[in-house]
Amino acid sequence: MTTVSTLVAQNRSGATESVQVELLGTHPHRIACTRESGIRKEFEAGNFFRCLSLFREELEKEGLLLCCQGARLDITLSGMQAQMSDGLYAYTFDPRNRTVNQTEVYILDPAPCSEVGTLEEQRQAIYALHGLPEPKDQR
Repeated sequence: MTTVSTLVAQNRSGATESVQVELLGTHPHRIACTRESGIRKEFEAGNFFRCLSLFREELEKEGLLLCCQGARLDITLSGMQAQMSDGLYAYTFDPRNRTVNQTEVYILDPAPCSEVGTLEEQRQAIYALHGLPEPKDQR
């Protein structure tokens, strides 16, 4: 099942680096991510979207955003869709009128860096899509 996508990670200043994301398999879902420096790390989770989120979380600690469809601020997964596609496809939505489109995107396809955000920004966009208040800090 080896599929490799070459993507760009970018910091807020515009500096970029090339990143390769390789699908390793399911049960459990695993991806391998190789940075431009040659460092390779594997991530394991319940679906590929979550695996990608774990990698994005690591990049964000270094101030980098992964410029891929799965990091766009206007995408969402349904439970059935995540199960049927192993989390590789997501729906787009219109944040202005809060409607989900039937258009699917492959989460490992490149996306313009101007359309992606952090995991937290993506979470906030999902709350807004569903008209939900932000949860109170539980600390």
